[in-house]
Amino acid sequence: MKKVLVIVSTQPADETSFHWHGLSEWLGRLLDNVDVTITALDQLVYVADGERSAIYHPTEGYDIADFDLVLLRKVGDAIEYGIAVAHYLHLKGVPFTDSYLLTEGRGKLACAFARQEHFRTPRTIYASQQHLAAAVKNSSLQFPLIMKADLGSKGNNNFLVQSFQHMDDILQDLRDVPMIIQEYIPNNGDYRFLVLGHKLRLVLLRKGKEGSHLNNTSQGGTATIIDLKDIPSDVIKIAEQAAKAERLEVAGVDIIQDTSTGEYYILEVNRAPQIATGLCNDQKMLAYSTMIAEYLATGKE
Repeated sequence: MKKVLVIVSTQPADETSFHWHGLSEWLGRLLDNVDVTITALDQLVYVADGERSAIYHPTEGYDIADFDLVLLRKVGDAIEYGIAVAHYLHLKGVPFTDSYLLTEGRGKLACAFARQEHFRTPRTIYASQQHLAAAVKNSSLQFPLIMKADLGSKGNNNFLVQSFQHMDDILQDLRDVPMIIQEYIPNNGDYRFLVLGHKLRLVLLRKGKEGSHLNNTSQGGTATIIDLKDIPSDVIKIAEQAAKAERLEVAGVDIIQDTSTGEYYILEVNRAPQIATGLCNDQKMLAYSTMIAEYLATGKE
């Protein structure tokens, strides 16, 4: 018996509707020895954790990689989760439709699934607010944890949570904001790698203000320029490869070092890093101008 999973964007209020069951019923009639299951992107739990990654149904118990074929139908506004599903199935070697979803997402969850095949990223969990606490309990994550908006930026809606009660309080205040959970990486700041023309040009060490876990300069953090000679060559390679993997000639790659293990993690690959604004403008503009001059001199497109 072959197993097929059909995934739509959201579970309808009327579960007897054709939208929910029609396709699975037709496939069951037309194909022999096929068991068809249907679910929705908003019903799943997403865990981006390298080889231990999973996307599973919290009440039915199956992982979407358990199926012989996965059909993504009507992704719609839930495309970020469709992208996460596509990268996960690709990693697991499970056939699926459609492969156009193997692209870069905008949200942190989709990007975590896209990057994890090649780069170390913080363990990341997403589920509906109803199932998020249970998903964290089922994981190996321990408090404190980072909780932030999937589509957030500049440190907005980004929290260091200490307990399930703290998590629930935030969710009550942000009911309509999709939130992800990430492991907290102990650190002495994070690094903004300005990769221009696929070459590392400038590195800023950003540190949060006292009492804050946020290293963002937009949240009051400081930035210090680091000599490129002080950056390990393998970390430079990671930053340059991350920008290239996401087809970015202009990228701000944010990398953090775990002070307890020494390991480096990619936090973000920013597609529009601040250059003419923010801190260290002169140095950033010089690096950007150098890239432009090289392009003009070599005729690069």
